[in-house]
Amino acid sequence: MAAAGDMKAATEASQKSVRLDPFGSAPLEAQSFLFLQRGMDEESAKSLQEAMERNPNDYMTYFLLGNLQVVRQNDLDAAIDSYRKALKLNPKLSSARSGLAQALLKQGKLEEAKTEYEKLQKDKGISYQGLYDLGRINVRTGDAKEGAKDINKAMNQASRDIGSLKGELKSQREDLIQSMTLALADALVVQRHYTQAAKVISGSSSDQAPALLELLNADPESYRESVINGEIY
Repeated sequence: MAAAGDMKAATEASQKSVRLDPFGSAPLEAQSFLFLQRGMDEESAKSLQEAMERNPNDYMTYFLLGNLQVVRQNDLDAAIDSYRKALKLNPKLSSARSGLAQALLKQGKLEEAKTEYEKLQKDKGISYQGLYDLGRINVRTGDAKEGAKDINKAMNQASRDIGSLKGELKSQREDLIQSMTLALADALVVQRHYTQAAKVISGSSSDQAPALLELLNADPESYRESVINGEIY
């Protein structure tokens, strides 16, 4: 029913499922998803809280709540707590560790985020977005050479399947790769490889490229300091 677009009927069916299974957490997780699809964020969160009461050892419930707290409630502290609880129950849940790393990064806690991304990297569960984030963190925390390697890997992975994408998805991926290209230039600037950085920026089609190239030519040390002290978005 949800697939057919009848979200109200699907929600009613899920509520019946919850009544028929008064002890399981899965029906409540499904109900939470349907509430979320209808923009009923508070009801979605309540369903997950009830699921936790039914089964406090279901790591997926904490993971789903963390996602809701980030995307819909913008409550990073609560999301971090939820992701940590999910990981305590299942340390191999890479999606929860990725969510935790991203939430820590949004709070500007670079070293803590770096630790989580490195765990993902070690377990081979890191995405190209995670590599991109880790690279930019390394650039700002004293290891720009390693950061450049991470960003290069992220660019290669992000470019791998771009030919199969179409429309808005392809446009978004192209924009991301352009951002990665400029981040690679930042990594080179921090290492004071100014000539290499200029070549990378010159080859970029980003709207920001001309201004960055002008700054690099006029005052490379100011450019370098702006990268080291700059926030990650």
